[in-house]
Amino acid sequence: MSHRKNNMRSIRIASRASKLALIQSGYIGKLLQDICPGVEIAIVTVSTKGDRDKSDFLHKSESVGFFTSEVEKFLLEGKADIAVHSLKDLPTAIREGLVIAAIPQRESPADAFIAASGITSIETLCSGATVGTSSLRRMAQLKRMRSDLNCVPLRGNVETRVNKVVCGKIDAAILACAGLNRLGLADKISQVLSPDDFVPAPGQGALAVQTRCDDEKIIRLVSRLDDTNTRIAVEAERSILAVLQGGCSIPLGVYAQIAGDVITIYAMLSDVEAEKYITLSRTGPITDRKALVEIVVKELLEAGGGEILEQLKNFRS
Repeated sequence: MSHRKNNMRSIRIASRASKLALIQSGYIGKLLQDICPGVEIAIVTVSTKGDRDKSDFLHKSESVGFFTSEVEKFLLEGKADIAVHSLKDLPTAIREGLVIAAIPQRESPADAFIAASGITSIETLCSGATVGTSSLRRMAQLKRMRSDLNCVPLRGNVETRVNKVVCGKIDAAILACAGLNRLGLADKISQVLSPDDFVPAPGQGALAVQTRCDDEKIIRLVSRLDDTNTRIAVEAERSILAVLQGGCSIPLGVYAQIAGDVITIYAMLSDVEAEKYITLSRTGPITDRKALVEIVVKELLEAGGGEILEQLKNFRS
């Protein structure tokens, strides 16, 4: 396969075509121009299965890399020099021939509650209110908080989902703060759900900048965007996801918070109905984070996580 030799005069970024994906890719392009003045950035859009599939629930798809595999293929074929992904969409097993050369500083990892005017929190929703989300993780945590709420499927880009609340088609929705912030829609947030309580998806709020393994010049440049603490935190989160073999189809939340030289990992694992619901947090030195990850996984499984995962396999089949 012949790859264009990059002379650093221009960098082609492979991106999904959604407004949010283009903003994220443009942000990475700007960071690259800051450290490499004069470089031209071209964003090349790629349609993904996740963008084309309009089914209600992501967990009904067995596809790994629902929003990322076509973008990765585009990069591997040499049609782009880097790819920018929302890290939470990227499978934990990195595709052969590619590397995550940078994980820049993370946006907010938290989830956001969006509701009609005057409703300021999940607690103030009336009984039977419809809350839109297609995430089993968000559904389980909502059911745990308010079993009287009615969770309804909600797909589409961020703007579409927000508009369904604004237009009164649903009473409320749960979305990632990061996407709302990046799109300039932070004013639509009624309540930020604290990530140590309403636990986000592993890697939520972080971006992954992928390159080909053999493109040393690009790797050297892109790696300058890497944020050490963000990488440590999200790698801890994703390693728990990897061991539990989860994806969109598992109600698992993991959040790693770093303060000084200490890391705290918050985790939740639930069945679909939030009847079996496990939550825990463990703290230790950053240098011992791999052992801490193993402890969290072990305790989740011992607390009934193994049975939950077995039940979820049957739920999907």
